[in-house]
Amino acid sequence: MKIATIGTGIIVEHFIRAARTVKDIEFVAVYSRNLVRGHEFAEKVDIKKIYTSLTEMFLDDEIDTVYIASPNSLHYEQSKLALLAGKNVIVEKPFTGNYDKACELVKLSQEKKLYLFEAICNIHMPHFEYIKEKLEKVGNIKLIQCNYSQYSSRYSQLLQGTVTNVFDPDFSGGALADINIYNLHFVVGLFGMPEEVSYIANCHENGIDTSGVVILKYPEFVVECVGAKDSYSSNFAQIQGETGYIMVPGGVNGLKRVEIVTNDLTENHNVQDRDRLSYQVEAFRDIVATKDRARCDELLEHSLNVVKVAEAARQDINLKFEF
Repeated sequence: MKIATIGTGIIVEHFIRAARTVKDIEFVAVYSRNLVRGHEFAEKVDIKKIYTSLTEMFLDDEIDTVYIASPNSLHYEQSKLALLAGKNVIVEKPFTGNYDKACELVKLSQEKKLYLFEAICNIHMPHFEYIKEKLEKVGNIKLIQCNYSQYSSRYSQLLQGTVTNVFDPDFSGGALADINIYNLHFVVGLFGMPEEVSYIANCHENGIDTSGVVILKYPEFVVECVGAKDSYSSNFAQIQGETGYIMVPGGVNGLKRVEIVTNDLTENHNVQDRDRLSYQVEAFRDIVATKDRARCDELLEHSLNVVKVAEAARQDINLKFEF
């Protein structure tokens, strides 16, 4: 895969660093609207080509894949342009904030026989598969709790009157889109679509959610997903069953360690010894290399499900992302 990046934030640098540990991955270009910033970033991550025009970058035949880590509201537009230009796309979470737009991207990628991926790391990790395999150990599941909270310095800015992208409805921001989305991917990835979705949130005067609780109702159990950017918490996930529980200390964004406790045994599982973002890159590379369209479509269906759940949740607080 020969990748061009869109975005110059910390997540892009982290993605590049992780991806370079995976065989057959090469970064060939950087896009930034600001030439100076583009040069600074390209030098920092050792990438030679710099573009300030997406049109020009998409004409570059050396590039076969575009990694998009721009503000959430631009994910749809930039992904569509890249697909129309014949490039495979890796778009950062959240995939899009609008289900109809997400479906349009999926359909376009399939029509053009291109590969489209959402860069959501946790569902590709070995510990995620381990949890899936061990669910039966805890018997009939009754409750699931997930909390991923991280106080944001941008929230302090918001309180002082400065609205940054992550707390701006026009940029499809908010705690659910930015941080609680990991919890939704984890739960929907394990159990599929819920029967009911509801969301209770703390909202700023501009309507953006700074923290909140998503409740997902399944036929046999209830899920609580907490995400906050305005407060502190111990992060964790816990799957409670009739014969035991599965605990993920530290939260589902990294799935660093898994504990299984039952009446008969206690298991501690820790086999992830690489950068957490590298597993998804490896998965994307293998899908493209083997032309595994079925697996790509399976992942896209999962992403569409998460978009649908998130959009349904935001309806409860009257927060709509049109882009």
